[in-house]
Amino acid sequence: MSSGLHNGRVAIVTGAGSGIGKSTTERFISEGGSVVAVDKDDDFFEWAESHGNIFPIAGDITQSEVNLHAVTKAKEVFGGLHAAVFNAGVSARGDLIESEMELFDRTMTVNVRAVVLGIRSVVPELLKTGEGGAIAVTASTSGLRGDPDLWAYNTSKAAVINLVRATAVDLGPKGVRVNAVCPGPTETGMTERAISDVESYESLRRRMPLQRWGTPDEIASVISFLISTQASIVTGAVVTADGGMSANAGQFLPKEN
Repeated sequence: MSSGLHNGRVAIVTGAGSGIGKSTTERFISEGGSVVAVDKDDDFFEWAESHGNIFPIAGDITQSEVNLHAVTKAKEVFGGLHAAVFNAGVSARGDLIESEMELFDRTMTVNVRAVVLGIRSVVPELLKTGEGGAIAVTASTSGLRGDPDLWAYNTSKAAVINLVRATAVDLGPKGVRVNAVCPGPTETGMTERAISDVESYESLRRRMPLQRWGTPDEIASVISFLISTQASIVTGAVVTADGGMSANAGQFLPKEN
């Protein structure tokens, strides 16, 4: 049953074909909204087109024209734009000294530059809503700490967290809110490698006071709130959704229940 939280509202969601992006899209439309769903491939089109209030786009979000095209379709198909969720991203693993710099460049391009392009594309249309509009960015707890061999990913997510803070300061006077969500270990396609490795999966689970991995639906619920009018005073926030993992100093594992 729809809560009506997003009745009549329109959002752009990137990385919408799977994981957190797909769950966010499903939650937004279940609450009365419409979504321009963007992903790099068209594999998700059949699913998207089975819903009358999703318009799918396949494209590379590191290209300005793809972001602008999404805004155009939001206007043409649904009549405007109220929110944007920049969720698409890539992970990157490699030795700091031995890895090619292309690893770093690609990670920063997708995880940071594409978000800048997205924000620049949506703001002019968000300003026409009368409510200011809202932007949410999927960051990561890896942007708050360091991880072995994830230096490029850590750097990109730390950068996007401060990008959110800076843009919240710049866009606040215009009424546009910008917030970040930092998921911890979450069962998505991006974490398949860790999920399939029992030792890695259990190691991460034990570091979470709630003693379990998160689900895409749980992260989507946080994002849905942040881009809703119920969060009208919230901007520049960095919300951790990590089962309490970042609250732990790391010296000791939480007690097992």
